[in-house]
Amino acid sequence: MKNWWLYIKFLINSSNQHGVHSPFVYALVVKCFYNNKNLEIYKKLEPKHKDFNKAKFLYRFVHYFKFDSVYYPENISSNFKSALSLAHGSKGIISYAKNFQNIDDFDKNQFIYLNNKSLENSSNIKNIIKQCSNNSIIIIENIRQTPNIFKQWKELKSSTFVRVSIDTFDWGILCFRKEQHKEHFVIRI
Repeated sequence: MKNWWLYIKFLINSSNQHGVHSPFVYALVVKCFYNNKNLEIYKKLEPKHKDFNKAKFLYRFVHYFKFDSVYYPENISSNFKSALSLAHGSKGIISYAKNFQNIDDFDKNQFIYLNNKSLENSSNIKNIIKQCSNNSIIIIENIRQTPNIFKQWKELKSSTFVRVSIDTFDWGILCFRKEQHKEHFVIRI
């Protein structure tokens, strides 16, 4: 029951591409979030898995930005790993353990995937946020899983280094585009 109430509150406060006044976010929403093409590559994912639609979103997202490197935690679902590999290729895909010791080359355009277990060490994440390049993006899974995780999401998106934050109910997205004014978007996928 609690999740339904959270989702209803999200729907009331969210918008689609028509409520977005940032060219960067508008293009992302139209070309990536709402890209409903049934791509042939989706057949390589596990369609019966409960996270199939999220895996398709991850594929579209990483493919859209063409990152230099992709970091993800060792313990994500096999469908998510497949989506990331298919979108980026095997070169530049790095899994990390709890302490993020493998994340380096902060001058590159990176995609950093964080699950809620990663949020347990928020000081480590704040250090990563300070070092991310202009075109790097952090995506956080299940930002509403617990009130504490949602509170940490709010703290991270308010960082002075974060210029664009997007709440899609299931995902929290942090962008560091210095050329853009600080804005927060709540968008339905």
